Amino acid sequence: MKNYIHRISLGQSLVEFALILPAFVLLTIVIFDLGRGIYYYSSIHNAAREGARYGIIHPDDFAGMQAKAVKYAIGLGITTANVNAGPGTPENVGDFPNPTVKITVSYCFIPATPLVESILPKEVRCSNQKQIYLSSDAIMRTETLP
Repeated sequence: MKNYIHRISLGQSLVEFALILPAFVLLTIVIFDLGRGIYYYSSIHNAAREGARYGIIHPDDFAGMQAKAVKYAIGLGITTANVNAGPGTPENVGDFPNPTVKITVSYCFIPATPLVESILPKEVRCSNQKQIYLSSDAIMRTETLP
């Protein structure tokens, strides 16, 4: 009699496992995808900062700022089309307006998780509607006064 009850409980645990497994796998993929998104945002933020750091020494070399930003966007494969470099709004330092540089780096992140695009808002800036638009700015004052 004991063996018969034990066999029924083995089948019940197998069914429970089969019901829980897809939800567990989806949750695991969502967690990894969130980590990828955070890494990509951190990488574009670092790229914008490094481009702006180059720009504070060379404020007229916008192509050099873009090249530095592309170089420091590790693992993303962005091009200079994703980087916008230019002069920023001057800030007053004492009685002098000190010029600034502004770098904007953008990236369209493709999530690996199904159904994520239905939760997040749609961005018209990305060509594919299943992508998430990430952008980061860096504004720094230049080393020289006018």
